[in-house]
Amino acid sequence: MNSASQSNSSADEARQLVGDIETWSNQGRRMSSPVWFPLLCVAVAVLAAVPAAIVLGESRSGLYWAVMAPATAIASGWFFATRRVQPPVKLGVVVLLTGAVMLVATMALVWILGGPVAAVGPWLVLGIGLGIFALVWRSITTALVAVASLVSATAVALADLDVGYALVALVVGLVAAVAVFVELIRDDTIHA
Repeated sequence: MNSASQSNSSADEARQLVGDIETWSNQGRRMSSPVWFPLLCVAVAVLAAVPAAIVLGESRSGLYWAVMAPATAIASGWFFATRRVQPPVKLGVVVLLTGAVMLVATMALVWILGGPVAAVGPWLVLGIGLGIFALVWRSITTALVAVASLVSATAVALADLDVGYALVALVVGLVAAVAVFVELIRDDTIHA
């Protein structure tokens, strides 16, 4: 074997190794920050908000979020804390701090300010928080849910619709549900 054929073989092996490293990196990143579970929590909480508002009455619908905001934060925290593959510390801290700020901001809007701000504020907090998650996790599906929350809440606030709360919940909940399915299919193809 001459040296030219040996160097071509070495170059091919190096290219293959670099390709494998890129694939493993992407798989590792996706495994350490699966976005399907937080999106599932958002979809369930948001879609259940409308029936809860009907049962509790509009004046006490903040009670629903007083329970669900911490419940979804705890469930998501438990999910990430018990995963076999953990995100890098820096990423985990950003996500944890963002989640804590989202929780505190939502609770403050619902309990302290109340009124019209409490109707649109939590949706804006959700959109901003999910936008940060989308950047950190490099997740287009999470970004779409963030945009759905921000745009629908702003449009409903500007239009001052009677069914605005239900409309925002429907839009955000359905977009989050579709995003969950997309993420689960993507995760399934990674493990295949």
